[in-house]
Amino acid sequence: MITEYKTHSTLNPKLWHADKLKPGLRSAFIRIAEAFYKFLNTPGDADIEDIIIIGSNANYNWTEHSDIDLHILVNYLKIDSNYHMVNEYLHSKKSVWNENYPLTYKGMHIELYAQDSQQDMHSSVGVYSVMQEKWIRKPSSDIVSVDDADIKLKAQPYEYEIDQLQLTDSNIEHKIQNIKKRLKVLRQVGLEAEGEYSVENMAYKYLRNRGYIDKLKELEKRSTISSLALEHVITEWTVQDTYVKSKEKINRFVSAMKTEKDETKMALAMLLQYINGEKLSSEEWKWIGNQMKDVVKILGLTTMAVAPGGSLVALLAKALKADKYLLPSSLQKTKDQPDDVTESLILHVTGKKQLQAPDWKRIIQKTNGVMDSMGQWKHPGRCTMIPTQDGAITMQNVAHPVLGIDNTGHMQMMQPEQQYQFPGKLVFEIPHTAQWQTMIMQLQNAVKNGSRYK
Repeated sequence: MITEYKTHSTLNPKLWHADKLKPGLRSAFIRIAEAFYKFLNTPGDADIEDIIIIGSNANYNWTEHSDIDLHILVNYLKIDSNYHMVNEYLHSKKSVWNENYPLTYKGMHIELYAQDSQQDMHSSVGVYSVMQEKWIRKPSSDIVSVDDADIKLKAQPYEYEIDQLQLTDSNIEHKIQNIKKRLKVLRQVGLEAEGEYSVENMAYKYLRNRGYIDKLKELEKRSTISSLALEHVITEWTVQDTYVKSKEKINRFVSAMKTEKDETKMALAMLLQYINGEKLSSEEWKWIGNQMKDVVKILGLTTMAVAPGGSLVALLAKALKADKYLLPSSLQKTKDQPDDVTESLILHVTGKKQLQAPDWKRIIQKTNGVMDSMGQWKHPGRCTMIPTQDGAITMQNVAHPVLGIDNTGHMQMMQPEQQYQFPGKLVFEIPHTAQWQTMIMQLQNAVKNGSRYK
């Protein structure tokens, strides 16, 4: 227990009449909670068990700008047996909801959250059931105790959102400003309520002590520097090179790559993955620079060109934007490697040779893919292998089409915001981005005639 302190003598009159929720608010809150639950689009058979109001507005330490903490209670394990995956998924969906549906009531933000019904709230403060129209735990007007669990519960969504920020995200500046604005309101509300020991202010301090505030500032700084560097590269490229010269350099680069060793081709593959959103460490950038030093000399560039925002990166991005789709050379068919990734997948989807576990392991490794049930949600733009219970795949909140191939050979192009069913239990996803365009086209051409599936 953190501390105890004196509070208001009444509950927030905007929401409560005496200790009863004002007429009309109950049905409005239920309607909002049900819309949020529908938006979550959870698999399994987890129904809403209850809708509760907690936090300052269910207690006597409210302010005029306190959040309305509206939680729906669902059993996480009825959604999926992988508790961690469910927790990650629900936090991700909550983040998207907050960004797209900033609901308020009389100046107070409505903060929605899907809480595990089996979780012990460890709270000695008020909890009101909207569905049952009664207090599950009635607050006291004399004292309010601030519990560590309440602080962590308030801070947890911010932890998740900051952890998910990536410099490669084109929308990162907007996301950072959104989080900063909400953190400012969080602390302001807390200090106005009961000073240093309010839940909101303690949650802010909790985030600061764990390094999340500094992490947010550092990301903002790096994002600004990266944005300025990119603008500089683009401006310099436009002034110094005409379209014809750019096209000539692209052709020279592609020709040079055909004679390079496998290590250089792998370096190209890593650069293309970076352009499509993957993060690279400083050691990886150093390795790429060493592997491609001969190629950049051919183009009249220096090794500094092979760096985030460098001229070679701009050149490759220009090639991709100009529909010069480049498949990483490490994945192309060679004399020494006739059974390449694309050919293996073609044999699989045309029913000539079904891939087995070792084959899939090789393909995942060679495409720099990953096996993860979160798929494109967690690894956008990257090849992913999704283990499923029933072959069901959702494309909710996926920004690009994805080609899905299951372990039985069934293949179909999946579109954003749609639901799909596969007969197999493993689904290999190839994102329909510039990097994988050639492979996808080859697969689609191969299955036009004689395949088992359309």
